Amino acid sequence: EFPLHGGTRPAARATCAVGAMADFTDMAEEFGELGGSKEGTTLVELSVRHINDAHSMIGVHPHQKFTPVTLVPQSSQAYCCCCVPLCYIAIPSGFSAIVTKFGADVPGDLEDKTWSPGFHWFNPLLKVSYLVSKQLIVFDTPVRDVKTADAITVNLDVVILFEIKDASNFVYTMGPMKFDDILRAAQDECLRQIACETPLEQIYDLYGEKTKHVVDELNARFARQAIGVDIKHFTVKNVRIPRAIAEELQDKTLLDVSDNMKQMQVSLDRLKLNNQEGKSKYKEELENAKSAAKQQAEVTISNAEKDTSQVLAQVERDIAEVEAARENDARQIGSAAELEASKLKSQILAVERDAKSKTKAQAGRVTAEARSFREQKLTAAKIEVAKKIANGKRALGEAEGVASAAFAARRAHDAEMKRMEILEQIVSRDLNIATTQENTMRFSEDNHLVTQVAQQGLQALKATFADLTERPFFRKELRPVQEEMMMTGSSSD
Repeated sequence: EFPLHGGTRPAARATCAVGAMADFTDMAEEFGELGGSKEGTTLVELSVRHINDAHSMIGVHPHQKFTPVTLVPQSSQAYCCCCVPLCYIAIPSGFSAIVTKFGADVPGDLEDKTWSPGFHWFNPLLKVSYLVSKQLIVFDTPVRDVKTADAITVNLDVVILFEIKDASNFVYTMGPMKFDDILRAAQDECLRQIACETPLEQIYDLYGEKTKHVVDELNARFARQAIGVDIKHFTVKNVRIPRAIAEELQDKTLLDVSDNMKQMQVSLDRLKLNNQEGKSKYKEELENAKSAAKQQAEVTISNAEKDTSQVLAQVERDIAEVEAARENDARQIGSAAELEASKLKSQILAVERDAKSKTKAQAGRVTAEARSFREQKLTAAKIEVAKKIANGKRALGEAEGVASAAFAARRAHDAEMKRMEILEQIVSRDLNIATTQENTMRFSEDNHLVTQVAQQGLQALKATFADLTERPFFRKELRPVQEEMMMTGSSSD
């Protein structure tokens, strides 16, 4: 009923990991009893019960000596609850797996023909033979009795950092334990060669760029042997020298430090004295320079004031001269302007007088001509009017002489019309006609009887005139006179 992971329940996996650790401890103790224990790090190959125990075992250092590099899993299959193997496998991260089938390698997907970490479909006939760590492995070992350039014996602790690049060559060609021996011999040889060329005082400088040639030399040697390992760093982490030599070096160092301190103190005192002397001298120079600058400033100020007063006096004189010249020029310009103005005024007056005289003469001449022309025209008009009047009177006399009989009735008619107009005005103006007796006796002002009589007489006259003008003989007699008058008027015009 427990969930399966890699074919093993969690409780069973923990039991396997604890058992594998116990087996590893027993193996380490047995390896030490057989005389295989070495100083520093020891590279070993470890057998684990299941592939899932790899993470629990890698990086473990029993007794602070053994470092597992390769793991040999006894089982790598995953099983279901019915103990039936499953067709997949999960290779732990940080490892590359060497897979075999009946003892022959099965190529994987990595460059070195191993299988990469992660999920893979897995034939039950296949087997994971080795798990090779892809981590950076620390190899920490001491080197005893190394002679320096000054023939002093020292012990050096060296740290080498390497990585397995080709897992197949590393497992089949060398293996962890054999590579441990080769690496110890190679580092011992290189370190002794370096130490014999290095003085004791510089032995602590063997790290970084100063050991790069050692790294290159080891990589070149391992490349020739096709081990499949790449050295990353080679560093001396500790130097142990004999006690007597250490105390001597310490005393020498302290003595040197004391001498250096005394020399520095003397130099400091001398420097202080020099500084004080230089300070006093510099202060005196500053005071002298200050007094000289002050005197020079006073002289400069007095010279400046003198120059300023001279410049102000010269400016005042120049201003006075300029003002006088300006006033003189102004007076000259004013007198010249007044003279020019008087000349212009005289010219203007002369021009005005000339123009007025000419204008008056011209106006008198034009007026005389106009009057003469008007008199001529009036005389001509009067003569013409007199002619016209004379012609009209002559024509009128002739017409009256011709039609005197016919105009008798007209004149009578005109007299009657005048009387009618008088009567009409009397009536329209509402006038009252009173006799002398009425006025004398002061009768009533409203004399309606007289008004009625006047109106009746006016109507009678109108009727008589209308009857007269309607008579045929009157029309016959009057027409020739009218035509002659019209002809006479047209000829006179």
